[in-house]
Amino acid sequence: MINNQYYEMILQFTLFSDFFMYAVFSRSKPAITLLARILTGKPDLVVKRWGMEVKKGLPFFRHVRYDLFVEDMEGNLYNFEIENGRRALGQRALFNLSVLVSHMLKPNEPFRALNESWVVFLTRKDFLKQNEPFYTYEWFNRKWKRILHTKAHIRFVNGEYRGDDELGKLMHDFHCTNPDDMFYDEIREAVSYFKKEPEGVNAMCEIMREFERKSKNEGRAQERQKAKKRTEAIMRNLREEGMSYEKIARITNQSLSKVKSFFKAKQTA
Repeated sequence: MINNQYYEMILQFTLFSDFFMYAVFSRSKPAITLLARILTGKPDLVVKRWGMEVKKGLPFFRHVRYDLFVEDMEGNLYNFEIENGRRALGQRALFNLSVLVSHMLKPNEPFRALNESWVVFLTRKDFLKQNEPFYTYEWFNRKWKRILHTKAHIRFVNGEYRGDDELGKLMHDFHCTNPDDMFYDEIREAVSYFKKEPEGVNAMCEIMREFERKSKNEGRAQERQKAKKRTEAIMRNLREEGMSYEKIARITNQSLSKVKSFFKAKQTA
């Protein structure tokens, strides 16, 4: 059943809205292919497989969760991120690329077998404020003016760009709330399903309900954790004042066994 409140929100979503973007691209290979081709400038790119919110990493080290992970028919790997903010974009792009490259070679494979790797951040605002459609970074020797050919690319795409070309039209579509105003059929069809088709609208409403439930549960868990920390801080202060476990338990409304266990754990930590 369509929730009217959710539906009004859905009508205002663009592809910069996180879970709307996730829903749209998770079910449309044509839209994924179009996106990958335009953002990399590779018109012949053929998508072999893709995934949304893909987790990658190595044991004992920090993992990364890619908004969109793509592998083409030639074995090249791509990470596309949809960004509304500007926090640590350079560091994050480098880390995402490092993790991407680390998954390209199997044991004992020669380094020359490395394929291309791309990390592309599509940012809502102009990354460098230079009015360029995108900014590409390669490994470059400043003195000798030569590129180190690593087959690895980092690119920041300007979401504010509106040139009369493929990228400008794609950025226009990313900001559209009405699919009828979009240039690309692949994007229009994928977005229309969640904005106009009853089945798609219901699916989007359920995604929003689940997101709301998780947010509430996380909020409750955070409040419980804060309350626990406040109680523990009070218990430590009371103990430092020389108060007995029994009095601390009465004042903080905790069981005596819980109070004793807390201080025992602190002594052995």
